[in-house]
Amino acid sequence: MPSPYPEGRRSEDYVSRRSPRVKARRSRIRKRKWFAAPASERGGNGEFGATGTDQVVGLGLVAVSLIIFTYYTVWVILLPFIDSEHVIHKYFLPRAYAVAIPLAAGLLLLLFVGIFITYVMLKNQKATKKVR
Repeated sequence: MPSPYPEGRRSEDYVSRRSPRVKARRSRIRKRKWFAAPASERGGNGEFGATGTDQVVGLGLVAVSLIIFTYYTVWVILLPFIDSEHVIHKYFLPRAYAVAIPLAAGLLLLLFVGIFITYVMLKNQKATKKVR
């Protein structure tokens, strides 16, 4: 039986026997993509990483998140076990707010996500109408 491959090619050079596409073609396509391009073509210094400003902003967000988490944890979990006349209670809001504040924040988050999705869908709908 004759070989289905052209002369000079082996079966290992192809993706499969059903579609004899050369593997080298895939690698050429990958090389064209931005993430596979050399650092000089990407405009970077060869390292993937955040800029100094991004790192400072990220560190600030992590610090604020840790402070809020610690405050809320002490407020909700530890404060009920401490005597109500203790001086530490004056640094915390009443316990009723421990449910109300996260509930309000969650509802605001859902509201903003819904507004954003609506805005993007309406913008895309207008763009498709202009094309037609």
